[in-house]
Amino acid sequence: MKKYYIISLLSLATLLSAGGCSTLGDARNARGQGKSRLYDKPFDTVWNMVPKAINELGLKVASQNRQEGCILAAKGITAFSYGENVAVFVEKVDDKRTKVEVVSKKAMGTNIFAWNWEKPILDKLSEMLNIK
Repeated sequence: MKKYYIISLLSLATLLSAGGCSTLGDARNARGQGKSRLYDKPFDTVWNMVPKAINELGLKVASQNRQEGCILAAKGITAFSYGENVAVFVEKVDDKRTKVEVVSKKAMGTNIFAWNWEKPILDKLSEMLNIK
């Protein structure tokens, strides 16, 4: 019986370590792998609206770096998820257009219930910028 428990614990440890975890840095380093959308709005308008959209969706902004055009946010542990890490990249295309990319990573790779925030953030941003 003791042998069964040891094998079970080793199997569980292997499963958890194979699933991996992500950090805000992992989300940030995944630039170019998320969903993006082009907005017919100036950079300043979009940049100022992104943290508001993130907060309205229930995520918390962890850091903002305007010069790099990067906003990091996270959603903590809930009843259904171990949390998510999100990076939003805001890039000036020209004086009237701005590109926004959102990368969403599960805090724990084995979490099948983690929410993907890419489309919800882009949709909320579109709504707040009055873009259909």
